[in-house]
Amino acid sequence: MNLLEVIGDLLEYPREWIKRKETIMNLVSESLSPNKYLIFEFLKSVSNYKELDLEEIYVSTFDNSDYTTLYMTYYITGEEKSRAKTPKRGFLLAWLKSRTKVNSNELPDYLPLLLKYLSNTEDEEVKKLIQEPMKILSDRLKEKNSVFYPLVLAAYLELYGGEDRR
Repeated sequence: MNLLEVIGDLLEYPREWIKRKETIMNLVSESLSPNKYLIFEFLKSVSNYKELDLEEIYVSTFDNSDYTTLYMTYYITGEEKSRAKTPKRGFLLAWLKSRTKVNSNELPDYLPLLLKYLSNTEDEEVKKLIQEPMKILSDRLKEKNSVFYPLVLAAYLELYGGEDRR
């Protein structure tokens, strides 16, 4: 399991991964990535939270806020209050679904799914499509001093290189 796949798991709802935290820490320890310290930073910071509190933070960060949504096409098309933007998002979602062939109930632009997909392929078109949305999300999480910021930053650095810009 590479670091992108681990980050994809950690960006899922906490109940999905919290009971496997020790296993995840072992996987990260074995990684050769220079960005693994960001994952350890995240895991250390969430270790002080009760599961229910972490779930509440997750929901308020990603589910109840379009400002920091995990759906990448939102950053491309916006809120879609105009009908003119709706076809663009529909097209992007259909295109991503045809590329990623992800078997899930989630939409194909859901960042955890995209990270898991990109951990197993060199799909430069998908990487290029989500680069700017990931940067926006990372910047917004940093601005909010979110506990999830190190995860998105680590994923960005894994995919696009660069340095920790804190």
